[in-house]
Amino acid sequence: MRLVRAVFYLEVMGNLGSAAFALLFPAAFFAQLSADPLPFAAIEFVRWYAVVLLMLALVLLAALREGSDRFLRPVIAAYLLGDALQITVSIRLGTAVGAYGVAVHGAIWTSLLYAVIRIYYLARTRGTS
Repeated sequence: MRLVRAVFYLEVMGNLGSAAFALLFPAAFFAQLSADPLPFAAIEFVRWYAVVLLMLALVLLAALREGSDRFLRPVIAAYLLGDALQITVSIRLGTAVGAYGVAVHGAIWTSLLYAVIRIYYLARTRGTS
């Protein structure tokens, strides 16, 4: 389980980096997903996404630092639901803009990888809470 927890720590770091990028450079963050120009309100929604991503990363970090599966399991279960939604939304975005760029493919494949790791973690820790 140490390797699985290490992956989750890497995810926290990646989420914090993505949140900082989206918060500080929202237009550049969105440009990775679509070539369409954004109105001002949409740029602010990207910042809103950054704030939510930051909070989710900190919740995962707190659950990891607590050390027990009792607190981590519900967070990982929620993240697993988020993986399914992320894949669905990424596919919809790629279809809507007519292109599956590197960032959209990255979101899909990363979410799929994390989902597999989360399912493994949840199955291995069942009954240990």
